[in-house]
Amino acid sequence: MKNFKTTLSSLISHFSSLIPHPSSLVPHPSSLIPHPSSLLLLLLAPALFSAAACLPKTVAKLTSEPSIERALDILNSTPEGKSLLHFLYKHPVRFEYSNTPGLCHKFSLKTGNIFLPMEFRNSDAFLALALARAAYIYRLYRLSGMAEIVSEEEELGALFQARIGLAINLADRDFEQNKYAKELRSDFCTYIMEGSVSAALSARTAALSSDPQCQRPLETLQTQRAWLDKTKEAIDGDNFYALIYERDLQLVKKGVLTINEAMKNDANLRALPRYEIYRYQRTFYDKQSGIFTKLEKLYRNALKEDAAWRASFQTDIYKAREEFSACNLPE
Repeated sequence: MKNFKTTLSSLISHFSSLIPHPSSLVPHPSSLIPHPSSLLLLLLAPALFSAAACLPKTVAKLTSEPSIERALDILNSTPEGKSLLHFLYKHPVRFEYSNTPGLCHKFSLKTGNIFLPMEFRNSDAFLALALARAAYIYRLYRLSGMAEIVSEEEELGALFQARIGLAINLADRDFEQNKYAKELRSDFCTYIMEGSVSAALSARTAALSSDPQCQRPLETLQTQRAWLDKTKEAIDGDNFYALIYERDLQLVKKGVLTINEAMKNDANLRALPRYEIYRYQRTFYDKQSGIFTKLEKLYRNALKEDAAWRASFQTDIYKAREEFSACNLPE
């Protein structure tokens, strides 16, 4: 951008120097005809200044890791990946490698970080798949306004990941070259062989299983709705306080809140006058209900998009089934 501005200034200075000073003009009718270089400047100036005004803003830095940058490039080479990357640049988050055990992505959304498994560092394609899934989940999280990641987001992330795998033409031999890609291969096989419903169900099963290293188990949208309904029915103030505080403690376990923040939230809530509590209760319910409804809509639309994608790329899916014909064979 700096070079462009320098070049722009040089061009303007150059053409400005070509314009004769008024005092040097001879009072002759011919002097009324603009000098060619002067006319050129008049023609170019609007375009040059317009270009300067439209200079691109500094692109957000999504990672400090060269290998993750290559994975972002792979993602950007696909139509769906390009659209997702456009969203990431508008709503930046940092992608880095995890320094804790667990062959999975991990979210630290409070600090604006997503951690990817170090095991895929030397495999750009698999790293791109891991990044695609985590980034898609992050997009749903941002669009919905949810306070935490839920199972439904993981399900849609798994479907998106499989579509990206097909889009970059993954081959069976690619999985053989990385011993850590077994789970990725299984998910990919389920999507191309058994379909989206089975792939989503597999992702849900994994999301609901206990795996603290991977921030699991997650909750479902249904369980969150059930909890929200309890807050609406908690007419007694103490019951409402307890429901909110217990919820915050769950968020503490998942790393979304700190214990100090949970205690402060509880103290602030209990300090409200009784009439304010009732108003807060109604406002809280309406806001959370709206967020859940938004995610439900995103979920339905994403399933429709996946169905449309599968219908449009049936040929690619059939080719992938031939390539991965040994998917369901015992090892």
